Parts: sequence; C-alpha cells; structure tokens
Amino acid sequence: MMRYQFFFVLVCLSYRVFSQDSLLKISTQSDVVVRTYQIIKQLPDSIYQMKIVSGKKMEIISLNAQQMDLSTNNYRQLFKRTPGIYVSEHDASGLQTSISTRGLSANRSWEFNMRQNGYDIAADPSGYPETYYTPTLDAVSKVEVHRGSSALQYGTQFGGMINYQFKDKLNDQPFSLENSQTMGSFGLFNSFTAISGNVKKWSYYGFVHHRNADGFRQNSQYSTENYFGKISYQLKKGKISAEYSNSGYVSQQAGGIFDPLLQSNPDTSFRARNWFQVKWNTLSLQGEYNFNELSKLQFYAAFTFSDRNSVGFTKALTTLDTINTSLGSYNPRQVDIDHYVTQSSEVRYLKQYKLGQQLQTWTIGARFCNSEIHRLQQGIGTTSSNLDLTILPDNSGNLFQKDLLLGTENVALFSEHLFKVGKRLSLTPGFRSEYLINQLSGRSNNFANGIMEIQEKNRFILLGGISSNFQLYAKQRIKWSLYANATQNYRPVMYSELLPSSTTEVVDQAMKDVTGFTSELGTKGVFMDRKGPITFDFNAFYLRYNGKIGTYLVNNAPFKTNIGDVVSKGIEAYVEWSFFNPFFKNAAASELLSVYVSGTIQDATYVTWNNPALAQDPTISIQGKKVEYAPSQILRVGLNYDYKGFSFNYQYSYTGSVFTDAANSVQANATATVGQLSAYDIHDASVSYKFNKNYQVKIGANNLFNEIYATRRSGGYPGPGLLPSQGRSIYGTMIIKL
Repeated sequence: MMRYQFFFVLVCLSYRVFSQDSLLKISTQSDVVVRTYQIIKQLPDSIYQMKIVSGKKMEIISLNAQQMDLSTNNYRQLFKRTPGIYVSEHDASGLQTSISTRGLSANRSWEFNMRQNGYDIAADPSGYPETYYTPTLDAVSKVEVHRGSSALQYGTQFGGMINYQFKDKLNDQPFSLENSQTMGSFGLFNSFTAISGNVKKWSYYGFVHHRNADGFRQNSQYSTENYFGKISYQLKKGKISAEYSNSGYVSQQAGGIFDPLLQSNPDTSFRARNWFQVKWNTLSLQGEYNFNELSKLQFYAAFTFSDRNSVGFTKALTTLDTINTSLGSYNPRQVDIDHYVTQSSEVRYLKQYKLGQQLQTWTIGARFCNSEIHRLQQGIGTTSSNLDLTILPDNSGNLFQKDLLLGTENVALFSEHLFKVGKRLSLTPGFRSEYLINQLSGRSNNFANGIMEIQEKNRFILLGGISSNFQLYAKQRIKWSLYANATQNYRPVMYSELLPSSTTEVVDQAMKDVTGFTSELGTKGVFMDRKGPITFDFNAFYLRYNGKIGTYLVNNAPFKTNIGDVVSKGIEAYVEWSFFNPFFKNAAASELLSVYVSGTIQDATYVTWNNPALAQDPTISIQGKKVEYAPSQILRVGLNYDYKGFSFNYQYSYTGSVFTDAANSVQANATATVGQLSAYDIHDASVSYKFNKNYQVKIGANNLFNEIYATRRSGGYPGPGLLPSQGRSIYGTMIIKL
C-alpha cells in the first residue's frame, strides 16, 4: 500500500513542480493527509504567459513574506536565488533598484528593461533607461527575471528584462483586506494596506503604502507614498484591465565620505542640504483575448508622466559646505529638474499548430514608444537647508543654465518560432527590428553660442538570435534538459552620455551605440527524491560588449567616447534541495526544510582600448583591466524551515572586491571618487509565526553581524565620495489578512 501511496505523491508533485503554480499540494490519501508547500523559484522551459522561454535563462521568483524583508525592498534577499545578480546597496531605503549582471553597470538598473505588470517603468526606455521608481515589494506577487538571451522579446538591453508582477487578488471573496505594519531600526516605519474583491465578472485590487525612516547615516531621512488601483472585467474569451499607479518620495542625500571614515564613522555625512524628489504616475490599459485554445492575443498601452527633482551642494568632497563669510550664509545650491512623458504600447500574438506529431509555437509582436524629457539643470537655488526648489535668475536672466528638450521615438517588430524536432529537441530562431529616432535641442552653456539647434539621429537595427533545448529526461521523477542560446544585443547611446557633464568635457560627435551579443550554455531541471525535489540550474555565459562608453583625457580635457570593448565570461550555478517533513514525517501539517546555494564566478575584462595615442603604453592602457563594479565572485547560501505556522530563514551573502574605474586604481584618490572596494559578507536572519490563518508576526535582522562595507563611489549625485552601506538593522512586522 505504501508503494502505491508514494507513487501517487510523485505523480502529483511532478505535475505541480513542472507547471506554473507556485504551490504544491500533496496528498497520500485524499481523506487522510493533505500538505501544501510553496515553490519559491520556478524555471519554465517552454511557454510562459504567451512568451517563448525555451532554451533561455528565465526564472520566476514568488515572494514570501515569511522568507524575506518586504518592508524595505531588500533586493539582496529578493534575488538571493538568482545567481550573478550584483546588488549595489548604497541606498538602504529601497526606493530605487540598482542591480546588474555579468559585468554590466548597476546604475539605476539601466542595462535591464525594467517593467511593472508588463509595461515599462523607466524614464525613457531607449534614451534614458534609468529606473527612478520601483514598486513596493509588499504588493508584488512574483518577479520575472529574463536574462540577455530574452532581449529579442523585450528590447535590446544586454541585461535582459525584469518584471514586477503585482497581486491580482487576495482571495476569491467579494471583499478582502491585507494590512502590514513594520517598525525597525533607524526610525523605520512601513505601512501597507490592500483591498481586493470579485463581483460576478468584475474584480478589483488596490493598495496604499507609506514608508519613512531617519536612515542609517546622518542626513539620510526619507519618506515615500504609493497608491495603486486596478479594475478588471472578465470577457467570455479574455480579460481587460485598467490600472493607475502613483508614487512619490523625498530623500535627503547624505553624500560621500573619505575612505578612512568607513571603519571609524560610517554614519558621517558632510552634506546636510542635499535633497532628491521623485513623483511618478502611470496609467495603463491591458487586455488578452483567446480566439481558441491555440490562438491568443495580448496587448497593453501605458502613459507615464513624472518628475525628478534635486537640490544640493554638489562640489567635490574636499570642498566643505560651510558658511560663506562674504555672503554671510551658505552658498547657493544647484537645482536640477526633469519632466518625463512617455507613451508606450505593445501587442503580442501567439499561434500554435501541429506539424507532424508535434505542436509548434509562433509568436509575433510590435511595440511603440514615444518619450519626451524636458531637462532643466544648473539652476541657482537658495541658501537654505530644506527641500526648496526655488530658482534665482542668473546674470543673463535665465533660470537654468541648461534648458533641453530630449525626444525618443521607438518602433519595434519582433518574432520567434519554437520548432519542436522530435520529442526531445526544440529550436527557437527569432529576430527583432527597431527603428529609433533621437532628437536633442535647447540651450546650454556647453554649446557654441549657448544654443543647440535640433539634432536628430535615426537608425534602423536588425538583431537575430537562436536558442535550443534538449530534454535529457522528462519522466515522473526526473525533468532534466540542456539549453544553449546566442542573441545579438544593442544599447543606444543615452542622453546622459551625449551631453557634456561640465564646461570642460568634450563629447565625441562620432560616438556610436553599443553593440555585441550574449550566449549561454547550461543545464537545468528537477530531480524527485523520496524526501523532496532537487532543483538546479548551471550555465556558462559569454558576453561581448563593444564600444563601452567612458572618458579619458585629450589635451588635458575630459573626452567622452567609446573607450573600448569588453568581454565578460563566467559560470552561474543554482541548486536547492527541499525536504518534505524531515523531522515530523507522520504529521498532517506541512513541514519543509530547504537549503540552497546560488553563485557565480565571472571575469569581465577590457579586451581593447580605443585611445590610439596611449594604447601601447602598458602603464596607462586599460586593455586587460577589470571592468568597473564587476566582482569576480558572488555567493549566496541560505536555509528556510517551515512547520505549521512557524518559519525560520537564514541567508549568507558574499560579494568579491571591485574596482571603481577603468584604470583599476587600488588606492582612493583625494576626493574618494575612485579606488578599490573590498569584498564583504552579510548575514540575514528572521523568524515568523502565522496563527489563526489570518495573522502573522515576524522579527528579523539584516546584516546580523554589522558588517561595515561600501558598494559604490559617486562623482555626482547622490554626493561625491565613498557611499557606505547600512549596518545592522532590526525590524518587526505584523500582518493581518481578512
């Protein structure tokens, strides 16, 4: 009898593991024992929500409030099972995502196509893809991570695409409520309230979120407010939804410090008058329609109107922000203001048909995006210390020294076809064509006569790629496949790179867009064991990044151009072993013990340097030097234990040392803007208890052993110098679901 019971468990479990559900429900006898387990990470390898992921590096992270700190958007914990993700932890507020992969830049995640509920959330996805807004993780149900091999479907970014998918509902009742309250170190207070409901064919979901804290360092307070509402109508063969997202925050920028202070006084701040403000609004209409079981259509349209404002004293760290005796007050601050308006839409059609005995899949889509940026910079601000965006005219009567209009229009067509060759092999060729227009005009003291006439740059880009998947095993107890892919990538020159950052900087008028490709070879799968599943994903990658943009000196003046080519290669590995009821084998309640290891070893190096005058000088050339902010090792190890309502989570994170400039300077310079950053390791732990099904309490500690470390240096915002990361913090959360 036990043999048949075990066989039934394996059948149920293998079906659930290989599907897209995030829950496992296992019963040895349906009228005796029912156990439920949550899958935190899934590895789809065929079709996922009308997207072909066969042969690609793609994963789905299901968020679990018991296993991570949602209250501060802790990205180190969010991506703990995702090998190779480098997290720049210079800002503990969680207001902005700064992540990268495979030696790319982590600056506001601009090497990724960042999305929320399927639509773009960057300022200008093609011309200025910096992510100033990130949704609160309290509202997120799952995060989809597509690596560079998926660029043909989502854009041309080398990093790939990350999508924060909100919850659609709390349960199936006409009215449901979720509320969480968190208090923690450094004055942290986080409040989240969500409601949802279903009435016939209508459903709704919405939330209100607030978070504020004093910050780990002096002069680092912040406050954020988020509002979201969504209403959906279920059609006979589809669904249509409308939603509105409103986010705003104000943060005080503590600025950088000198290196010796990192160990002695990391909470020191030399800037008390620097402020940053963001207001973000997005309207979206989304829909899907199923013509039949084999033919589907999906679309979205989104409209974003937002502001990014800053005011501060932005001089080098060696220049103190003190009282100017000649003025009898502080020096006037600099005010910068950006206004963003972006319209984007995308439609995707998926068709499946039989060819021989195999079901083939074809998808085609089109995308349109129009972005406008009104950039106002170098305004003369007040001498006060609060968030005051008042502008004083200069001697010419201008409020800003730079008044620019930046426009981007992007039209793209993409298509992929999943060919199944026999029962085991599948091939997916694809292409993406893009027509991109950039326009710049306006007034700036960096231009001759102070005026830039309309400059327009048009280009047509055609990219191709192919991925393959081979099923080694596809049985009840084993699902194991090999995958390989190669995809061309492309990254347009950004507006921040096209425009001089100072009066002395010269921009190369012949600067080119970045080109290259990404390739991967790996194996992934799930092995079912009597005690639980073993999930794994191992791969090697090779990334070519041609024409990286940077600056070197020409005639003692900064010259911004394509400084050279980069090759990044390495190995990424993830394995997790889960044990069902390891200590209480006969208990009716679900008991789960999971141990995981996620890590990468990479080598990101400059292979060429485009400075003919100095390329042969080994003392100056960057050829053979390491790429900035590209650690050679990243390792995360963790353990999760759940039994009845109790949960314990522990995570260890190690990140190797990085260089912060292309010259690989080891010692810090006088202004602390370059110099090597040391390796560091972080321990996080939490315990939680859920009772009466509707209540949960949680206590956690981030950076348990108070590691003092830094992940970034800055030459501008949020303040020049070394930026320390947050020390130990304790938090407590109460969650109620009704």
